[in-house]
Amino acid sequence: MTHFIKKGKTFTLQSKEALDIHETLPIGTYTVGFSSCSGQFYLEKIDNFEINHKLYGDTTKHAERIMNTFLDRKEASTGVLLSGEKGSGKTLLAKMLSIKAREDEGIPTLVVNQEFSGEGFNTFLQMIEQPTVVLFDEYEKVYKPGQQEKLLTLLDGIYPSQKLFLLTCNDKWRVNENMRNRPGRIYYTLDFDGLGPSFIRDYCKDNLQNKDNIEKVVTISGVFRAFNFDMLKGMVEEMNRYDETPAQVLKFLNARPAFELKQISYMVKLKEADKEGKIFSGRKDGLNDFSGNPLKQEVVVYYQKKTDDAKRPRKQVLERFNANDLVGLNNDTGAYIFKNKKGVTIVLTPRKTEFEVQFDRLPALRTPYNKKRAVSPTEGSDKMIEDGSPDEDEHAWAMESAEDEGDYGDY
Repeated sequence: MTHFIKKGKTFTLQSKEALDIHETLPIGTYTVGFSSCSGQFYLEKIDNFEINHKLYGDTTKHAERIMNTFLDRKEASTGVLLSGEKGSGKTLLAKMLSIKAREDEGIPTLVVNQEFSGEGFNTFLQMIEQPTVVLFDEYEKVYKPGQQEKLLTLLDGIYPSQKLFLLTCNDKWRVNENMRNRPGRIYYTLDFDGLGPSFIRDYCKDNLQNKDNIEKVVTISGVFRAFNFDMLKGMVEEMNRYDETPAQVLKFLNARPAFELKQISYMVKLKEADKEGKIFSGRKDGLNDFSGNPLKQEVVVYYQKKTDDAKRPRKQVLERFNANDLVGLNNDTGAYIFKNKKGVTIVLTPRKTEFEVQFDRLPALRTPYNKKRAVSPTEGSDKMIEDGSPDEDEHAWAMESAEDEGDYGDY
């Protein structure tokens, strides 16, 4: 039997057997495409995401929270930005969310890997009325700055449909600034700065044959600014194959701290070599810091050492350090410890460029205005000043209260 399908003023013929009409999009994973011939967007089914290995770290916990929030916000879309180095776990979390949506909730996933934007693209997604996961992988690479602006309307939720927008990126500072501090557009932001010690230990307990090397792997990981899963997997595989230590396999493995080109500022401290010594960076301003990659560059430190010469009580000493002098590191602070052939030790601690506010440490400042006699609006500010100026009294009270709570100076 033949069906006549009308589109605009045109009719096309299609057999009943060739028609496969669905009221909702079948559960699955699709890429979004655009036909220049028809001028229409379309969906093409692809293989579903699968994870065939044990999950470590917080991936499952993060996925459950994000999915729960998305399902709870029934009248709005939810945006999630996942940023970090390659292999740091952000794509793994995105895959996990797609799998949970498909298997637990019967929700399909759309993958956007072309620079689509504008009214036509927004309308196309709006026509999919059912809850949907929309993944923009490597967002800042696919979408140029000008095109990112055009997606703001979509993320604003002006189009009333329940979508979970997942954006992965390597560099969050290349994402449009109008997405920052805007939970209405991007509800959650998660940073992936490399694998943590707990992740590494759990993985090594399951996969590393010589368990005595687990802490050595954790220590070596701290040498890298962003130790990713590819590095960990390759290192463990090579250690198992040749029964070697992490240091031995890194002589061959394609993983080098020197490949990390980021220039980082470090605070330099002379440790125990000369308690009377004062540290200088070698710069004219005398600041005790080093900027660069200490595993690639030579670290030159000047300091003044106390002498027995009364006429010249101090002399300037120069010490040099390189990667061969590295004797340890602090996994908590990221500090490198160097000891040169003369026995002089220095500690290079990275200076923070981004700080996370510890909101739970902020003292709760109660307002003692309630203790004052109530002032009616007609009495005006003169009466308030007469009873005690809040500008002075309240400021002093707040300072005292904060000091009682402790650590006020940190803020």
